[in-house]
Amino acid sequence: MSVRTLFLAALAASATTIPAYAQDGGTGEEIVVTGRSLDDTAKALADCLARNCPPEEDIKATLDHAENLLVAGEYKDSRDTLRKSIGRNDKHGRKLPVAVAGLQRAYSRVSEQLGEGKDFQLATLDMRDTLRKGLGRDDPRALVADVTVGDSRVKLGDDNGAERIYRRVEKRAMELNYPRVAMFARLRLALLDNARFTVTGLESERRSMIEKLEDIRDNPIAGGEEFTLVAEVMLARLDRSQGNEDKTDALVKRFAERGGVTSPVLLFSEPLFSRADRDRENTRAGSAAARLTTLNQDEPRWADIGFWINADGRIEDYEVLRSEGQTDWLKQVERHIKSRRYAPVSDKAATPGFYMIERYSAVARFADNVTGTRLRRRDPVLRIERLDLTPENYSRPIVEQPAES
Repeated sequence: MSVRTLFLAALAASATTIPAYAQDGGTGEEIVVTGRSLDDTAKALADCLARNCPPEEDIKATLDHAENLLVAGEYKDSRDTLRKSIGRNDKHGRKLPVAVAGLQRAYSRVSEQLGEGKDFQLATLDMRDTLRKGLGRDDPRALVADVTVGDSRVKLGDDNGAERIYRRVEKRAMELNYPRVAMFARLRLALLDNARFTVTGLESERRSMIEKLEDIRDNPIAGGEEFTLVAEVMLARLDRSQGNEDKTDALVKRFAERGGVTSPVLLFSEPLFSRADRDRENTRAGSAAARLTTLNQDEPRWADIGFWINADGRIEDYEVLRSEGQTDWLKQVERHIKSRRYAPVSDKAATPGFYMIERYSAVARFADNVTGTRLRRRDPVLRIERLDLTPENYSRPIVEQPAES
């Protein structure tokens, strides 16, 4: 998935609480991935604005440059570039709803990477409302955008609000005969139960999730049958987390018998953090020392991770391509990625495996009264945000080191 696809996708990136005892581990090396340079996209945007280009061209040039800035680790500049473009183009929302919503979606995602929870929330709402006004409330794209609003509610701790949104979308999609949208919302309800179970450990939440997944698997809505496989994969993951690998092995065998896949299909992964990790982080976050450390968390901490998915669907050649800031928190990322099991790769695929690049950022959101004052400070609890930077053809990109002077 390209960064452009990432910006415009309807799915939220994963996030989880992480320990904050990282130490400095930046590589200090400049790595340039072959493609349009930052200078090129900056010039293209400047030239576009200088000639008063049409809004469609302005938006495209903005997204190109904002993506480049984000990949380069210039999170704040990326966000500022998007904010200015929204100021110029928001008025075109009714005429160009998809394009303007794409800008707002991108702004929400970059704000999320910077811990700007309020801007993340508001921009996600703006994105949905732009699509509603330009396409109509009952357009399937507007309904999927409403699901994205639900996702943002989950990430900001309002699981009850998310549940209301998912149920509303499912009901309306059924009335309008949008089976894929309805199944999408139904699957989100199962994922919400999983999120609740992860936090509470209550068996009732786990049972509710299993019942929803089994219903999706056994009683798909006509036209939304593709979601049955998603439900099967999730049920297999649940069994494997309990020590039973039979369903995962059966899925691997089924994919192999069908000739494999031509794009990555994740069947299983260990959670990024165990319950013990979360308990330790929550305890640490309540300390006075942890509150004081939030004063030094304004600069992004991130790393680009590269790895191969081999023909058998297993992980090989995990490597940190580049990083900035403290990196001890990457130990959990490495453990998580190496535990993944994907479906076997088809011999008809363009490459004998898939090369993946994922950006992980350690983020502390801004919160009120963290230090007992009215000053704006970050929450002591850190999160990991993930962005998919995988090349379109799943092959390892050409990486150039700057020539020695």
